[in-house]
Amino acid sequence: MKKIASLLFACFLAACSGEKTYEPEDINPDIDVCVVCNMSIVAEQYATEAILKDGTVHKFDDIGCMVEWMNKQNNDGIAKLYVRDVTNGKWIELEHAVYVYNPNYWTPMNYGVVSFANEKHAKEYMEQEGKGEVWTYEQLKKHRWGFER
Repeated sequence: MKKIASLLFACFLAACSGEKTYEPEDINPDIDVCVVCNMSIVAEQYATEAILKDGTVHKFDDIGCMVEWMNKQNNDGIAKLYVRDVTNGKWIELEHAVYVYNPNYWTPMNYGVVSFANEKHAKEYMEQEGKGEVWTYEQLKKHRWGFER
């Protein structure tokens, strides 16, 4: 009985540590829609997410939609922003990703910006497409967003 009480107390302390994590949610293409354009999120590798400090998750079908939403927000409420590596679908924090831009790249809303976990993946994508420009997070923030086609 003493061991069970100790285990429960340890679990209670861990839960009260106050360290909240903000992890991205899986995309369900059957029900998830972009909060900006209201399009179904069917091209999951292009999906992005904004997680608010209260735990609310906003999902987007394109990086451009998320940036458009961010530009209208009080960013104090945002805990984490995620994009996906288009080559493997893994989530990456927005500021740690590498981006490739070309106005002719296909993305769900035609913004032409694609995200990657590292520069190697970005350069491989550019070689495959035969065009593009590698961007950092700082360059992404300076981009003048709009439909590129």
